[in-house]
Amino acid sequence: MRFQATEEQMKITGRTLFENGVRILGWSGSGVTFRFYGKRAAAGILSNPEDWEAHLKARIAVYVRENPAKEEAYQPKVLMLEKGIQEISLFESEEPKDVTITIMKYSEAPFAYCGIEWIETDGKTLLPPPEASSRRMEIIGDSITCGYGVEADSELIPFSTDTENPTLSYSMLLAGKLQAEVNLISWSGNGIISHYVDESAAEPGTGHLMPEIYPYTDISAEEQLKKKQLIEADEKRLWDFSRFVPQLVLINLGTNDCSWCRTIPERNAHFKAEYRKFLKEVRKYNPDAMILCVLGTMDERLLTEIREAVSETAKETQDERLHFQALPPQDPADGYGSDWHPSKETHRKTAELLAGKISALMGWETV
Repeated sequence: MRFQATEEQMKITGRTLFENGVRILGWSGSGVTFRFYGKRAAAGILSNPEDWEAHLKARIAVYVRENPAKEEAYQPKVLMLEKGIQEISLFESEEPKDVTITIMKYSEAPFAYCGIEWIETDGKTLLPPPEASSRRMEIIGDSITCGYGVEADSELIPFSTDTENPTLSYSMLLAGKLQAEVNLISWSGNGIISHYVDESAAEPGTGHLMPEIYPYTDISAEEQLKKKQLIEADEKRLWDFSRFVPQLVLINLGTNDCSWCRTIPERNAHFKAEYRKFLKEVRKYNPDAMILCVLGTMDERLLTEIREAVSETAKETQDERLHFQALPPQDPADGYGSDWHPSKETHRKTAELLAGKISALMGWETV
């Protein structure tokens, strides 16, 4: 029997669109999880590979866990979506089993999307999906948070979505250590006042900066769907912040702004002022959350401005739940991913450091 990927039948992770019965996965780490008893499961998957160069197509992973879970079941099957419409086999067995399946998007929001049109099993009903953790985190970031190029063997290998993996990023490693649900709002090259630009650029890179896109569900996927006339070109879908209420919001932005600010005093001052505005915006949408701001893995030039922005905003608003943590720069001995991005080892170290910090702030035990 076929099922739609609805919140009533499946566990939905991340900010996703649900349009005309199709669950659209755009953000890194977004996905659906369902459980059934049977011998077979398949999915109807949509994407738009024709709109993108080969290295920017959507990448997904399928996780199959037999209940009780077996260790080998955690190794995912990873797929690049090369077709606009396709059916993929999720699970096959000679004997019926109690199975939990997750479809997760590995590639990030500004590139091709993944749409789940249907899930099919050989049973008539689905079992209740696994319960979500009571711990919830939101991480707002850029390419580092996405796991950009983390599977590449060298910094000399150019970026491709087939080396992007958020589960190897500090972000999802951290969520795992804290046993927390996590929504990633991360977009490569993004920042507060500028995208990444060449050091000789005469203008900042603007358009779809994080302060603009943060209030919305998924601007990139929505624009792609409108372009293909799959949804009406109406107002942007605002995110309903009551659907996922994090106890902790982590902000890892500023790395790309460094490429524009370049320690020029007036640019640094502008960045700090806009960072403070964004902090207040995040607080407006997350009134009860602990907010932790970090920077430093790839570029430290705006550390002082972020530290001061956090301190000054906390003092002005009497906000005792606003904190800052400097991150150590990546160690060349640990290697690099694509385009000098963090390696698996750097991400692991970052997750360890932040797990300790957040455990102290939140009183959460780590694993």
